[in-house]
Amino acid sequence: APLGLRAATGDMGILMAAVRGLSTTDRRKAALLRHIWRPKRFRALLDRYTGKAKPPETRVALLQAVDALEGAGPFIGLRSKSEIAARIDALREDAATPPISEAEAGILDDILNLREKSHNVLERLRDISVDLPVISGAVDMMDARLTALDARGVDVQALDFEGSYGRTTLEYYDGFVFGFYAETRPDLPAVASGGRYDALTSVLGQGRSIPAVGGVIRPELVLELGGAA
Repeated sequence: APLGLRAATGDMGILMAAVRGLSTTDRRKAALLRHIWRPKRFRALLDRYTGKAKPPETRVALLQAVDALEGAGPFIGLRSKSEIAARIDALREDAATPPISEAEAGILDDILNLREKSHNVLERLRDISVDLPVISGAVDMMDARLTALDARGVDVQALDFEGSYGRTTLEYYDGFVFGFYAETRPDLPAVASGGRYDALTSVLGQGRSIPAVGGVIRPELVLELGGAA
């Protein structure tokens, strides 16, 4: 490959579809989706929603209080008393929500832990979609993408796929993501990276969206690796 680069790919759309398909409340799914690009926070929420992580005793006491705001002292900050009360009510509702099943949490982990050649990952995702049919559409898109890449001469048999790839980059990527890395220089960031961000066009277009893809090339890294000026 030019400059000795290794291509890495992922698909945020598959993970997001899996979260949307969980058997839990819309509030919990929205929280997981909001933090999907923050792996540590996402894991903390998932552990809480599955019951693996127990809530702090202070929160338990707060939610069990008849009047959680009694004796709270002066209100400081931008939130009003009614907003704070609404937040406490939401926490009480969440505490009473049944946990996400171990089976569904396990499926999320299976997707996040995928790290193989793309064609092998596709077969594994087909198997996973039997238990979580909601991801089938995103998996079909991956299949179509690999077919299109193959038709254009890309060796998809050698194309790496990582289930977690793209989760620590810019938050507007919501589909296929990619990056190119110098195999002999693991200390360097991606020489080039990018992905799909259809949802961003919906925000900018006030509800009207179009398919969109973008990327960035870091010319200083190209030069450092010996590329032509």
